[in-house]
Amino acid sequence: MSGLFGTLNIGKSGIFTHQKAIDVTSHNIANANTEGYSRQRAEMQTRRPFSTPGMNSAGSVGQMGTGSIVSQINRVRDTFIDYQVREELGTLGQYSGRDKFLRELENIFNEPTDTGVSNLIGKFFDAWHELSKQANTSNAKTGVAEQSKALANELNRIYNQLQKLKENAQESIKDTVVNVNHMLDEINELNKEIAEISFMGQTPNDLMDRRDLLIDELSSKFGIKIEKRGSNGLDISTKSDPNAQPPGGLNIVQKVNPDDVLKFAYVSEIVPGENVKDGQPGTYKIVYYKNGDMTSGKNRVEMEIEVSDDDKLSAAEKLDQLRQCRVIWTNKNGEAVNKEGKPIGESGSIDDLSTFTPSNGELSGYMSVQDDIDAYTEKLNKLARSLAFTVNAIHSQSAGNYEDELLFFVNKDGKEEDITAENICVNPDILKDVMLINAGKEIGGEGDGNRALAISGLRDKLTQIQNMVLDGKGKHNRESFINELGNGLIMDDELGVLVLKGNTGGSKPDNYFKGMINELGNQALESKRIVEKQYIRLMGFQESKYAVSGVSLDEEMTNMIQFQHAYQANAKIIATVDELLDVIVNGLKR
Repeated sequence: MSGLFGTLNIGKSGIFTHQKAIDVTSHNIANANTEGYSRQRAEMQTRRPFSTPGMNSAGSVGQMGTGSIVSQINRVRDTFIDYQVREELGTLGQYSGRDKFLRELENIFNEPTDTGVSNLIGKFFDAWHELSKQANTSNAKTGVAEQSKALANELNRIYNQLQKLKENAQESIKDTVVNVNHMLDEINELNKEIAEISFMGQTPNDLMDRRDLLIDELSSKFGIKIEKRGSNGLDISTKSDPNAQPPGGLNIVQKVNPDDVLKFAYVSEIVPGENVKDGQPGTYKIVYYKNGDMTSGKNRVEMEIEVSDDDKLSAAEKLDQLRQCRVIWTNKNGEAVNKEGKPIGESGSIDDLSTFTPSNGELSGYMSVQDDIDAYTEKLNKLARSLAFTVNAIHSQSAGNYEDELLFFVNKDGKEEDITAENICVNPDILKDVMLINAGKEIGGEGDGNRALAISGLRDKLTQIQNMVLDGKGKHNRESFINELGNGLIMDDELGVLVLKGNTGGSKPDNYFKGMINELGNQALESKRIVEKQYIRLMGFQESKYAVSGVSLDEEMTNMIQFQHAYQANAKIIATVDELLDVIVNGLKR
């Protein structure tokens, strides 16, 4: 079409085009502070020109333009920056989770303070030294009993706090599993809706922004891998780490067969079967909750699994891995799946059970910090047990473990067997009658205080604390700890009592504990340093992302003025054509 009516249509197209551009600009301004919003841009192009060349087309100077049109409304995104942001979010999430719990660990040990273990160990040995000088006085013996009780109580407290902290880490894992499954549900629904709308030829920018925001949040929980599909669909899986690989080649989000996806469940209980000792091969009952949701009994699932030793891992190690991880793969119905992605049913082998151990993200941080808590718990147990063994050996003047001995340190059952930081305490008989404490060379011959002096000398003795075995076939009792590890008892001719020989490859009790605290401090410092470094790196990428995708109000206002003038100019064209048509239609009559 040419002529005035063609010009009228050109002006009309210009008005509609710039009206859409003004709508897009208004939408950008309205969402300037909306989290996850990507600025949008109206892509303008010319409409199909008039007079297509052909055999019968009229000769003319060229094709006549027919105006403009908005071909697409696109998001302004940089996928490479998105990838970098998600990588940094995963690393930051991992070390942020670790940093939070390592700081709690430091608070639990409470060092250095007047009430910390290190100071109490010093006071404990000081009390024995004072007793060596006043062996017959009840005040000195009361001081030993009270300082020993204070040290034992502090070890008990730290142990219990460490177990509570581990429970908190597991609670964080459970909460993360719940949140992740909710996010996966929403991402899957958005993925389907986006694909349907895109297939119809439209671009669902706001839905894709919401999906990308959820994916960013998901990447902070664990590492993800994204593959683009047609119609703006996505397939999302965990990273290619073997321990994090989804079973059966399935994904957590996928465009094709969106209902055939994997989810996560939280293992709340692992209970040995009848006549099965924990950590030994046998049948175990595990309880897990679908989607990690423990608010409803309907989500509770019980399974029986067979746990056995193999060439790579023992039954105890397999159980420890499951207890640390707590997250297993399930299908969408919440059924635990094997390595091929098939439901296991009500019973199976622990080797079939597919656990999820991400390489980074918050989940990885919460899982790894449990290893740290277990490591410090074991070291604390070694300290408590070695202290009990050495003090009991000199107090009873025996490397053996005889029932007729008056043990100084016992467990809650009144025995020396399996003393840990959880159960170590001063013999209740001694607390009832402090005069039972053996301070002298001979029982009843309290005047010399030589035995108390020998116990106070333990503070400077090097013992193989670090090589003590607490559990299993090679577990040490007092006799094996003193003799097999080369710590030895020898007669001191000057004191006339057995004293600990010590081992040059060992550690002093105080130094051993301080070594633990130094290690913890270094771990916490390193974690804090990485968090700060990752935060700075992430902010750099976020700034780059905002520079590309963020809304600049100054720029949008400039665009608004530009589109407004263009709109007005097109309206002026229509008004002018209207006047010309009036001349033709009405003016020719005169």
